Amino acid sequence: MKKVFLLLAPGFELLEATAPIDVLERCGIIVEKVAVDGKDLFVPSSHNVYLKADSHLDSDNVERIVKEGDMIILPGGFPGYRNLAESRLVGSVLKEFEKRGKLIAAICGAPSALAAFSIMTGKKATCHTSVRDIVSKTYTLSSEKTETDGLLVTGRGAGVALEFAFACARELAEEEVIAEVKRKMEIR
Repeated sequence: MKKVFLLLAPGFELLEATAPIDVLERCGIIVEKVAVDGKDLFVPSSHNVYLKADSHLDSDNVERIVKEGDMIILPGGFPGYRNLAESRLVGSVLKEFEKRGKLIAAICGAPSALAAFSIMTGKKATCHTSVRDIVSKTYTLSSEKTETDGLLVTGRGAGVALEFAFACARELAEEEVIAEVKRKMEIR
């Protein structure tokens, strides 16, 4: 069974975290929510809604995440994406995912965290307009709502969170499974 790790840093965007969790789990993919700051499993979103993580990101957990994960997802949100970019452990996990040829996904401001660690440089990526200047130094900017370039999946922001979730699902699930999930969700 496929497994995704979703990193929750304080100040994450709720839609950008919950849409992938919902869609991927409907597709039969395990999603483990990982608290980045290591203080508490309850992580506050940018609008002070708390989501409970399943584990903490710490030096003991990095290798397990890299070994078990088929994809890692970074939601944006402010100051969530900055907290991701400032975490040495986030950088370690991302570098190992890239080195081992695993899928990496980021939405909204989170592609700037990827840029901070020089992950998948030169790929096509989309992001929130507030970080376009930062992201354009590392990636070829796309004007699409979501962009997939090889092992990199990116999304513009909260307004396209569901589309981003399905872009992630397309990399991990069979098309028939995705079609059935969309049918049941009344997505035509």
